[in-house]
Amino acid sequence: MTITLDIINTVKDLDPAEYRAFFLQSKAPMFYDLRFLIAAEQSPLLNVSKIFYVLAREERRLVALVPIYLQDFKSVDPLGLLVSSAKLSIIPEERGLFSHIMHCTDTTIPMLGDAPSLYALIFDALTSIALAEKARYFCFLNVQDGVLLREAQRYGLNINYMVDKYTLELDAFADFDSFVQALPKDGRHEMVRQLRIFKRGGARVRILAPPFDNEIEKLARLCYLTTKRLGTPHYWPEAQLAVFCRLCGDLVRLSVVEQNGQIVSGIICFEEDGTLHAWSAGMDYEQSEFSPYTLAFAALYRYAFESGINLIEGGRLNARIKTRLGLKPKRLYSIVSQDLGIPAATQTSVSRLKLASQLDGEVRLASHPAFDEWYLTSTWNGRGPTRRPAGIVRAATEADVIRAIAFAKERGMEVSVRGNGHNYAGCFLRFDSLMLDVSGLKGLDIDSRRKRAIVEPGVSSGQLSHALAAKGLAFPTGHVKEVGISGFLLGGGLGINCSQWGGMSVFNVQALDIVTADGRLRHVSETQEPDLFWAARGAGPCSFFVVTRFYLSCYSLPRAITNSLYTLPFTHLHDLLAGLDVASPPANLQVTLSVSPTTTGGIPAVQLNILAFAASPQEAQALRESFEASLELPLTALAIDQPSNFEAIYEQFNGMVLSKRFCADNILTDNTQELVSILSRYLSGAPSRSTLTAILWRGVTTYPQAAFSAQGKFFVSTYAQWNDAKDDNINRYWLKQMYDELQEIARSSYINEYDLETRAAETSRCFAAENWERLQRLRLEYDPDGVFVDVQQLGEHGDLPGAKN
Repeated sequence: MTITLDIINTVKDLDPAEYRAFFLQSKAPMFYDLRFLIAAEQSPLLNVSKIFYVLAREERRLVALVPIYLQDFKSVDPLGLLVSSAKLSIIPEERGLFSHIMHCTDTTIPMLGDAPSLYALIFDALTSIALAEKARYFCFLNVQDGVLLREAQRYGLNINYMVDKYTLELDAFADFDSFVQALPKDGRHEMVRQLRIFKRGGARVRILAPPFDNEIEKLARLCYLTTKRLGTPHYWPEAQLAVFCRLCGDLVRLSVVEQNGQIVSGIICFEEDGTLHAWSAGMDYEQSEFSPYTLAFAALYRYAFESGINLIEGGRLNARIKTRLGLKPKRLYSIVSQDLGIPAATQTSVSRLKLASQLDGEVRLASHPAFDEWYLTSTWNGRGPTRRPAGIVRAATEADVIRAIAFAKERGMEVSVRGNGHNYAGCFLRFDSLMLDVSGLKGLDIDSRRKRAIVEPGVSSGQLSHALAAKGLAFPTGHVKEVGISGFLLGGGLGINCSQWGGMSVFNVQALDIVTADGRLRHVSETQEPDLFWAARGAGPCSFFVVTRFYLSCYSLPRAITNSLYTLPFTHLHDLLAGLDVASPPANLQVTLSVSPTTTGGIPAVQLNILAFAASPQEAQALRESFEASLELPLTALAIDQPSNFEAIYEQFNGMVLSKRFCADNILTDNTQELVSILSRYLSGAPSRSTLTAILWRGVTTYPQAAFSAQGKFFVSTYAQWNDAKDDNINRYWLKQMYDELQEIARSSYINEYDLETRAAETSRCFAAENWERLQRLRLEYDPDGVFVDVQQLGEHGDLPGAKN
């Protein structure tokens, strides 16, 4: 395609009909509506020196537009959100090019298609404008669009976490009352209390649409006075804000709370296609007995339910009260050019050389010509990564881990940690992070007399098992030999024969060596730094440290391991699960079912697998026979009491991998009747015949004190697998729909196979409530600056390829 760029200085030069058609087709956020652009140009809220609109056309057809504002940093960033997060060394009066205005909370590049070459052309144009205007940087503010973040990083721009905005999806609630009941405990009590005070106080709430009479001027003044009270009076200038809102016309709604004829609180909102943006708020706390902030949001929620609105965008900042009101944080990023006064190659090479000179291992920053060689091979799930870190360190020593964390802290970069990469979500890949790859740390020392192994994080399940077997020992490793021991153990470890050996594999961890966010190497155990030891046994990807060494208790290798395999009609699946519950097999029988679509569709197929771990073949046979007899079901035997070992088990489970692309999700549940019903409906219509659901008997479990706390008699995990990239979305959507229903019967979930790409904000489901709260407190205590990535934010990193938010 032939793309031409044009630059104009006013939206008056746009054809309104052409732009309207482009805006709708590009599915751009409301902030790119022509009325909003006109308002930003004619009544700017922060001082602007010049305005540019970069237009891209393909054969005269408008295919992209970027509004750019030349402003000094002091004007555009009165709250310091950009300068502090990006660690820019500037004089406040220095100028930059900014897109969109700071008051936009969803900056993107409206575009038809997402061709990388088009992004590069636009970035080139912005560089030229910035140089011509002697701007120090060009910047995109408040970005959540994963495609824009990805292409900016490919171009060599810097991405920095900037601030959270807060959102709330209402479609999970029937009405306002059911929503209030689902609020966090403190928020629910506060909302009910404030509504009671409000009701008896004679105040009223109104939602206003244009024309506003003079209410818009009254509320604009209240917004101005509120920000003035907080020390930033020019962020919402009174007169300009009122004019801005009038120029936006029918986009605007006002939520006002009135007492004795006076507006005591209100929120200026924008409404569009099922979304309500709470944009600017003003509060007078002296004129009412109730909380004006809580009541203003309550009014918005009621209006949203009445109007069929399913998404509330709650703006930025005020984290404490917004989370109490049910809103969830969503990360926004800045995209910042290299300092245009210093050659980019010099900046990048200096940073890389400084770190490389300190390491025994290797480092590649995103600008390195061979960066993609590491990046593209970092994930296991076959779908290819979509989140480019700012750099990757391949640690060769424990000292490298400490040095890499120090380097990241100096630059305000978050650190993510990759073990062996055998993770369905690839949750270690994050925009703008330094990915610390510890797969090269493969030290392994076995003390056969004490039945103990000291293992570094890069060791795989197969390597550990092979080394132990040579000494007559065993450990409940993962069921696939390529699974790294590090991530497996940190998330709990549902390992081979783990019911007999510890309950979960992680409970065989006696101690660990870890590096915390302050760069300290610590040895943790039940008696030495017990809080960190508690967290390390189950925190999984929620960990706020790097493990460099595990100290493991091992077991005598069983003299006999036998494998039996049966088929069963799906119509008897519930009977089988009920029989398992009654029989409650002994801990040294590992009972697993697989349920999968048949090649011809229709009723799913069921297989029953029994692994017995015993002192002799006779004992193993007796265990199996006793259990089988208790079921009294029409089982068809495919193999009975076949001799097995760890290598054979690895091969068996590896045989379940039938395709090239994967995703997974899971629950733990006791409700077998609903489980069978849901599996029947979804597996019969699975988009891929290779997909399967595994059901593992867990029984009633009691665990030691540790972060791991997932409970449920049956572990149910579905492994969606397929071959073609074009089928990614249909398979992922199918899996999400299925587990949306299964969540209704879940007691918990196992974090190592939890779908963090779509459920990161619901990570707490993997822990008991008190364990989750303690884990969050410990994170704040040991990583107060947020050095390590927070897995709850994974869903805001553009995981769906090609998706625009």
